[in-house]
Amino acid sequence: MPTGESKVGSDGQLAIKVRPWAKDKLFYIENISDIFNTGMRNKWPIRTYTDIFAGPGICIVEETGEEIPGSPLVALRCRAPFAHYFFNDLNPEFIESLKTRTASYGFTNVEFFSKDCNLVIDDLLQKLPSNSLDFCFIDLLNWEINFNSIRKLTQNRNMDLAITFHIGNIKRNAAKPPQELIDFFPDSSWQEKYKSARALGKRTGRLLLDAYEGGLRDIGYKYTSDGVLERNKTNVPLYHLIFASKHPRGVDFWNKITRRSAAGQWRMQI
Repeated sequence: MPTGESKVGSDGQLAIKVRPWAKDKLFYIENISDIFNTGMRNKWPIRTYTDIFAGPGICIVEETGEEIPGSPLVALRCRAPFAHYFFNDLNPEFIESLKTRTASYGFTNVEFFSKDCNLVIDDLLQKLPSNSLDFCFIDLLNWEINFNSIRKLTQNRNMDLAITFHIGNIKRNAAKPPQELIDFFPDSSWQEKYKSARALGKRTGRLLLDAYEGGLRDIGYKYTSDGVLERNKTNVPLYHLIFASKHPRGVDFWNKITRRSAAGQWRMQI
């Protein structure tokens, strides 16, 4: 996952530091983008990709110094490209570096924004085509996006979602949640359930996931998958990658491409 820290890449543009497990996440985003386009291009000629936390386009693995393409670049290099790309990042310097890097791909259907993730929603809704099939990647650092923003963005749209759900950080803050974390969830009903579960010594991870995914179902996402769980080197859970679709085929695509990790290993179903 991104650490939020930046450094200069080998091309002289800004890059963002990540930990090794980010490779899996980017591997899955690359593969879902590919199957999304190749599998749906005949039925949906207009397909869009939105990256709300796009970053500068290049990631540097802290432990090794290896440079790897970030989510915007892996989406741009699909065999069958999206019809439109929308990239947003709060950091305007990241967006400038991303503009430089994406220029080499020669696409003219790319739009850039540099706004708070909650404030960019209105801009996106003005730009997204009315007759498109959409994929949106929401790669949070913590829990910056309000659930109401997701509700607004996806209303009456055929949009699949991939959301980084930071289960480790959420559990560390859930007992006394900041307002931003409260707003991240669909409503506040999870808080009492969480306190009761903790008092009884029960596991709370599934409870938090169910609270969030229940909200997704309420806004039309009948099909969700959270089986991708990344852990650190000491096996501590870091984040789930939640995939949500309004159509069963979407989650079928996702489950197909997440059977193996970036290293080619079969991933244990949880």
